[in-house]
Amino acid sequence: MLGNALQTICIGIDEGKITVLGKDLEGDRVIDLSRYFIMPGGVDIHTHMREPGMEHKEDFDTGTMAAAFGGTTTILDMPNTIPPVTTPGSIDDKLNTISGKANVDYGVYAALMPGADIIELKKRACGFKLFMAETTSAQPLVDDEMRELLAHPELAGEVIAVHAEDPSLFQEGEAQSLPDHDSSRPVMAETSAVDKVLNMPTQATLHLAHLTCLVSFDKALEYSTEATPHHLFLSSSYHLGTLGKVNPPLRNMKAQASLFSAFVRGRVGIVASDHAPHTLEEKDQPFGKAPSGLPGVETRIPLLLGMVRSEQVSLGLIQATCCHDPATLFGMKKGHIEVGYDADLAVYDLKDVTRIQGDKLHSKCGWTPFENYNAIFPKYVMLGGEMILSENELIIKGKGKTI
Repeated sequence: MLGNALQTICIGIDEGKITVLGKDLEGDRVIDLSRYFIMPGGVDIHTHMREPGMEHKEDFDTGTMAAAFGGTTTILDMPNTIPPVTTPGSIDDKLNTISGKANVDYGVYAALMPGADIIELKKRACGFKLFMAETTSAQPLVDDEMRELLAHPELAGEVIAVHAEDPSLFQEGEAQSLPDHDSSRPVMAETSAVDKVLNMPTQATLHLAHLTCLVSFDKALEYSTEATPHHLFLSSSYHLGTLGKVNPPLRNMKAQASLFSAFVRGRVGIVASDHAPHTLEEKDQPFGKAPSGLPGVETRIPLLLGMVRSEQVSLGLIQATCCHDPATLFGMKKGHIEVGYDADLAVYDLKDVTRIQGDKLHSKCGWTPFENYNAIFPKYVMLGGEMILSENELIIKGKGKTI
């Protein structure tokens, strides 16, 4: 797919890059994929691969394997690990720990914290994460800390992904259900946080992660924004129990339907998974004790492609939100089928619709909130011009590199 147009075309590749697009090309090796639909490899800018420190939930091998099986060839990993990525030393340690394990290309975020060595961190990190509220293994900043950090001149042009929730508007007490969780971290906590951060002077590029309501998107029309598949497809009225517990929460059915409608109209910006797995044993606790977060890197694009068959979502919209726009935000030569871009490609049979089954996915956690949803998974995946996945088998491991 070139731009928003379906075309029959040959893709010439040399040294991992797309070098020519045309008809009837010749080369040393020819792969006939004329039966299939080819998209750029997906770019997922919001994942939690849990390494280091929480490898019992996920690690870079299993998490990036899941990405590949879902047609995603580049992931960016968040810093709320154990220990958190807050210093040049901790980011070096993380990069050393995961080196050679990744099955797709990757970058890592650093957490934006008081006293951070921003000059050294930005040499190593793909971007920064700013937590305005508590979530798994992350502590929030107070307003004065955020204001001072955002004004730092060395952040000019750097991408800062923002977890936008205002904890001063959270309700006290322990939630006992998904509707309770929605009420305890209400929409107004999100919209208040969006107002706050957008009114703090900065030369950085702000990216508002996992927004859940139309008001937030309307407030951030001139900024980079993100929605997740779980907020697009799931609501607090679904009988998911702790498997649907996530921060920010799933919203009620009306809000979820409005968000999905806005997505279809092209109003939500980027779609990222916020892949944040926990084990079933950890989720199998009373609601208030269970951790927040759910897996999604493998199902992000296949779920959306599953809706193309029912004509609810267009191929162009999927390519824009899951490939083009996230790559462009971070200045990657990825996410497009164009000369000079990385030859990262995902190949699909759009007639091959399957049902998602958690025990058939590749994340270490072994479950999904999208059980039995329709999906279209890739037949082949190419990374840097080399086929890494073929007919439901990862044929090359550890090929991923830092970006």
